[in-house]
Order: sequence, then structure tokens, then C-alpha cells
Amino acid sequence: MVGRLLIFMSIGLWGVLELYVFFILNRKTYKENKEKKSKLIILFCILIGIFGPLVVDPSVIEALLLPFRGWKYFSIPLILAGIIIRFSAIRQLGTAFSVNIGVLKESKLKRDGLYSLVRHPSYLGEIIIFLGVSVAFFHPVGSFFAFVFPTAAFIYRIQMEEKVLIASFGEEYRQYQKRTKKVIPFTY
Repeated sequence: MVGRLLIFMSIGLWGVLELYVFFILNRKTYKENKEKKSKLIILFCILIGIFGPLVVDPSVIEALLLPFRGWKYFSIPLILAGIIIRFSAIRQLGTAFSVNIGVLKESKLKRDGLYSLVRHPSYLGEIIIFLGVSVAFFHPVGSFFAFVFPTAAFIYRIQMEEKVLIASFGEEYRQYQKRTKKVIPFTY
């Protein structure tokens, strides 16, 4: 019972923070950034990732109702770590952050903090969150949907964002790409 409560509280915290980012934090940059399609793709893939397995395989519901044991507890620190990484990255970007893809005219390329390790720490945080959700499902179909669909959407979004960043910052961004990893730090 406690594990299930903690997982729902973790996911609820993530949801509240995402609503804050989308409706409050993002208001200043919404009109200036034109690309808005990819955030809808992310939302659609998250919904498929969470609710899709319930439709495809009803045994997922039974698995979710099983007592919270073992590996399922690992989902809680994963989700919380993802939340910390995501919202630290957003905070480090400050007013340059937007849920839409675009670069404000006065923006400078962020290369310190989490951005010294990876170019897209916010998406790294999201991917870790959905890894945690997939562990919480602890069911082959549920875990697959919960991780693969949102992660595919974030990978798509990263590709779109990289094109805009190259167009905006040119050679400066290309040099930054050579020095940092896209999403996973300390990899080859």
C-alpha cells in the first residue's frame, strides 16, 4: 500500500510540475516560438505509453494491482531523480526555457551546469521518469509501452530541437555538440 501511494505521489508531483511549466512558466515564450507540433506528439505518446497497455493487454491492470514489492520500489527513486534532473535543467535555462522549440533573440547558448554534461538534460530527466514508470508497471507490455512510446517522442523532439539550435547558434552549437553527449552523459 505504501509503495503504491509513493508511486502515485511521485507521478502526481511530476504532473503538477509539468502543468506549472506548461501554463505558468511558458507564458512569456509561447508566441515567439513557432514549432508547437512536437509537444503534441510527446503528449500523445505519453498517453499511449500510460493507457495503451491497459487496452492492449488487460492483464496489465492485474499486475498494477499486485502488492508493491521488490523491483517496483526502484521505480520511486527513478521517478524522483528524473524530476530533479528535468526541473533543474529547466531552472538552469531560466527565461530561455520553452515548451515549444525556438530560440529567443537575446538567448545565449547554455553550456554550464547540467548542460556541460549533456545537451538535453531536461529530456534525460523525462526519459528517467518514464523508465521509473515502466519499472512500476513491472509487466512486459506495460513496461514496454511506458518506456518506448514516450522515449521515442523525446528522441523525435531532440532531433527537431537540434536543427533549430544549429540554425540559431551555427558553429558555436556544432562545437558544443562535439564536446557534449546528446542525452546520456559519460558515454562514447
